[in-house]
Amino acid sequence: MAIKLNNINKVGLFIMAALTLSSCDKWVNDTKLPDNTIDESQLNSIAMLGRIEKGAYVYGPVIAGVWRAGATSAADLLVASGAIVDEIVPTAVPNSPFYKELDEDKLSPDNTSLFSVWSNVQNYRARAEDAIANAESLNPADEDGLKIQRASLMHARLHAGYAWLLMADYFSVSNASRSVYADHKGISHQDAYLKAQNYWMQALDSANDSEKRLIHSLLAKLGIHTGNYPLSVQHINQSFTASENFSFLNTVGTVSNGFFNALNINSRDAAVDPSLVAVLKTTADKARNPVVKASKGHWSLNLFKERDPLVVSDYDEMQLIRAELVVRGLISGNAVDLINSVIAKYDGSGGSNYSSTTKLTLNDIVAVRRIYLSWRGTRIIDLRRFKIDGDVIPGFTQRKWQWIGIPEIETQS
Repeated sequence: MAIKLNNINKVGLFIMAALTLSSCDKWVNDTKLPDNTIDESQLNSIAMLGRIEKGAYVYGPVIAGVWRAGATSAADLLVASGAIVDEIVPTAVPNSPFYKELDEDKLSPDNTSLFSVWSNVQNYRARAEDAIANAESLNPADEDGLKIQRASLMHARLHAGYAWLLMADYFSVSNASRSVYADHKGISHQDAYLKAQNYWMQALDSANDSEKRLIHSLLAKLGIHTGNYPLSVQHINQSFTASENFSFLNTVGTVSNGFFNALNINSRDAAVDPSLVAVLKTTADKARNPVVKASKGHWSLNLFKERDPLVVSDYDEMQLIRAELVVRGLISGNAVDLINSVIAKYDGSGGSNYSSTTKLTLNDIVAVRRIYLSWRGTRIIDLRRFKIDGDVIPGFTQRKWQWIGIPEIETQS
């Protein structure tokens, strides 16, 4: 399980960690117990951050662990957010009450699944920030050591930023008190988003060209999520090329795509919201969101296989961000052409495209994003930033919780 950035090594996380462990310090290769245990100084060594092989950086166990934590947290939260909005509903008799309580706006602050998803995002953030501190504390003198330090700092800052984005996007003390907790301190959403932005700006300093495009894409995405559209304008034209994306791989072990786990034909806890199925009108809409009726009568998602990557962002999202910025009058361009470039991937005949004479509005942008950015955790962002109800009953703006609540043990400590 690893993060995928096309044009960079795409080896599975555990494989990469094993390769690193098999070739680094003597304490790994000499397996005489208990002499091969490690102390803190070894844990903080440069070898734990990575190595250089044939001129390329290979992740060490510390960075690999950050990636794994991110994959777990992203899977939790992108799926859970769908239950708050009009993407996911509970099945009639779910095994777990988590999605049902989210859907019905009744999630208990002592729900064990809530504690788990909150702990996972905190683990992700802490691992990334510890990796930053580790890399910054080292003072390598050789060329390879400097390369490892720069590369590991880029990855750690990338993930620290994404962890803060996840926290602010999906958690809040309440609708009124828009804040989260970290290290037993309350932090406003505004400050959490600023932390994400700062980490990504710092990551640019040591990024290669394709990594820079990834970071610019996340900064453009951050501008959309926060309503800071000038930030999106600043970064959108330096974002992904058509073949690039940011995603978590599920290639080894027992780890599976989070949406496959939740919505496959055999799932007993969650289903595709019928309101989403109802708006799938064109060939492209249905190809992007293939659904099938389960034996119990609910809609299952037939989009993902068990090992498919969990996509966070890609070129399609950047095209739709461009289209929105055009409609807002912030950049020049043809919004219809931009949207049709995404739709055409699912229907090459052109029959699903918007007419070239269409005068697009922001309402159209919301509708297109619902269908072509589904299963990304973006729908909850759009309902919040546009202050609309969607097909949520009785209406998203009427919900007590427009984010996932924070566990009681955290808010009372």
